Amino acid sequence: MNDETQNLIWEWTGYNEVQSRTQTRQSPDSDQVEVAIRAIGICGTDLHIMSGHAEFGKPPLPLGHELAGVVVRIGNAVTRWRIGDRVCIDPLIGCGTCEACLSGNKHRCPDAGEIGLHFPGGWQQYMLVPQLNLYRLPDSVSFEEASQAETLHCCLGGIDKLEIRLGMDATVIGDGPTGLYYVQLLKTAGAGRVTLIGKRASRLELGRLLGADETVNLSPSFSNDIPAMESQDIVIDAAGTEASLQMGIELLKRGSQLLLFGLPGAPISVDIQTVVMKELKLLGTTNAPHVWPRVLKMMATGNVKVKPLITHHFRFEQLVEAVEFACNQSDEIIKIIVHNDPIEEAKP
Repeated sequence: MNDETQNLIWEWTGYNEVQSRTQTRQSPDSDQVEVAIRAIGICGTDLHIMSGHAEFGKPPLPLGHELAGVVVRIGNAVTRWRIGDRVCIDPLIGCGTCEACLSGNKHRCPDAGEIGLHFPGGWQQYMLVPQLNLYRLPDSVSFEEASQAETLHCCLGGIDKLEIRLGMDATVIGDGPTGLYYVQLLKTAGAGRVTLIGKRASRLELGRLLGADETVNLSPSFSNDIPAMESQDIVIDAAGTEASLQMGIELLKRGSQLLLFGLPGAPISVDIQTVVMKELKLLGTTNAPHVWPRVLKMMATGNVKVKPLITHHFRFEQLVEAVEFACNQSDEIIKIIVHNDPIEEAKP
């Protein structure tokens, strides 16, 4: 059998286990597109699923929801895509018929699920995707950058929920990839002084390069002072711990806004009395279907920089090593990209 008919898949098979297998490529349904995956981001959510700390899909399942690639086959009812189109993938799939889906809010569909979390994901050479879940890449955006559109779109959706006025003081708690994106988005949205709080010196240094006016290292070996209590107009909790939530509540002025983005591994306590007495506005945020086109424009114009966050590269056949490296070298990594093509640089 011709190798081109086969699809190599990496599957999560059990607790922190990944195994490879092959299967025959299936033809797209009438409204599906087959995408040859070119770049895959290794996300913290993937690691949480594998270790049993996130209740999404069940093994065996190929994970992977940060994806970009090339259209290689199209269904007979597909009109908006052609073979050779460069695309990124929106992993969220709604039922398509409920009130939420029909109003453009498929992330609120009670039956929604995500590629790589609930449905087979992009840890494979080829995958079938509904045609409505693709977005065309600008020529100046590389596959590796485009794989990060999924993460960035979640962050931009959170920014849209905030009422940001020019000059507001804002703090981001958490120095992971999303915290670094939030720093950039706050500055782009007109926030005044932006502070990034975290525990890793290299990431905090990058945060300054990306626009943070001040950084605070909470590691015991550092003595930086956090902003004064009740001094901030906006706090974004990108860490998702009980300590980060409490810090956010304490930092905010009365009547201010706390955006909750980081996901705790288990239920945590909240100081509701202080929230009520300070009249704080707590906002949760996840997916944001409306913002995908804006994300790609921001990448193309350089309003948000992705490449500085990409610290490590692996080949597709090294995916197990990439996952192991992500698990064991978390302080050294910001973002790992797995490539299924020669590493592509963005055009100038």
